[in-house]
Amino acid sequence: MKIEKIMKLRLGIQVNLVYVILFLLPITLMSQETIKFPEHYVCTMATSPITIDGISTDAAWQQAPWSDEFVDIEGDQMPTPKYKTRVKMLWDEETLFILAEIEEPHIWATITEKDQIIYMDNDFEVFLDPDGDNHNYYEIEVNALGTIFDLFMKKPYKSGGRPLIGWDLPGLKTAIGINGTKNDPSDTDVSWTVEMAMPFDAFRMFLPGKKTPVSGDIWRINFSRVQWRTEIVEGKYQKQINPQTNKSFPEMNWVWSPQGIIDMHRPETWGYLVFTDHPKTTASNQDEIDPYFNKKILLVDMYNQQKEFHSSHGNYAGSMFELNKWGRTSNRTIFIEATSRQFLISLETDNGKHLFIDHEKKIWLD
Repeated sequence: MKIEKIMKLRLGIQVNLVYVILFLLPITLMSQETIKFPEHYVCTMATSPITIDGISTDAAWQQAPWSDEFVDIEGDQMPTPKYKTRVKMLWDEETLFILAEIEEPHIWATITEKDQIIYMDNDFEVFLDPDGDNHNYYEIEVNALGTIFDLFMKKPYKSGGRPLIGWDLPGLKTAIGINGTKNDPSDTDVSWTVEMAMPFDAFRMFLPGKKTPVSGDIWRINFSRVQWRTEIVEGKYQKQINPQTNKSFPEMNWVWSPQGIIDMHRPETWGYLVFTDHPKTTASNQDEIDPYFNKKILLVDMYNQQKEFHSSHGNYAGSMFELNKWGRTSNRTIFIEATSRQFLISLETDNGKHLFIDHEKKIWLD
């Protein structure tokens, strides 16, 4: 059944709204990816002061559990990373603390100038989206020399986003610990550590309600480790050259919560940071953390189909059947509002609320 109405887009443009109510077999859209529920970390409060010195001996850190070890960015179908990486987190009323342990037999780094492309070295990276809407998120990279590259993204690259490299995270503190030596091929190293303190005030503009987190709040977060193949030439490290291309081998990307593809800029697949003031971590399940996750991924799938449709037709589809003639959905109400340049898709949830995704991949619940 189709009921055609005239509505105004949230963008202020008069369009025909095709109101599609489908009571069909519960078959998913043909191109929808199978994406596992992301990792989550229950973050307890620090019980004593933390000194940012790159050493993990503070008493507070002893109470925080390690995360699962990092995996390949594409997921379980790829080989297990050669070296282990893991993180732990704590918080207090003003600060988020992060500790990373990075196994590495040959610690090397070359970049010393801030805001250069740090991932051209082996590095450790943090991605944060406090309100979980895919927009207004942060990236911090650091190498074994402690050189920082911090940037702000208004929206993902593939949605037209551009990095604001001139942005600096106010009050950020970092320190590097070296269990071995730096840039010395004559020995075998063990690991390096990254310790960070990020003041919540630095994120206040885009915090939910512009308020610092309280127990029970949840952010989207992910971590990445970029690892290059290296070899020793004339007593120095250099990137290993692929003889077939005469260029260095591509970097390896190892992450806490897999992305499914080689692209860290898909915040919808990042993990979850669960703040708690309970002294002991407690397991959480998907319904407690994000009961709308599967529906969000469905909307992302429809977003991708709209982009493909626009590439072929020069405009966005105005209905489910125009978007995907063979698409089927279960017992839900779906709105598509579209012009040649913009679209808005909404999906009714089981509890009567609505999830939205727009042409810039922003996701929100209303």
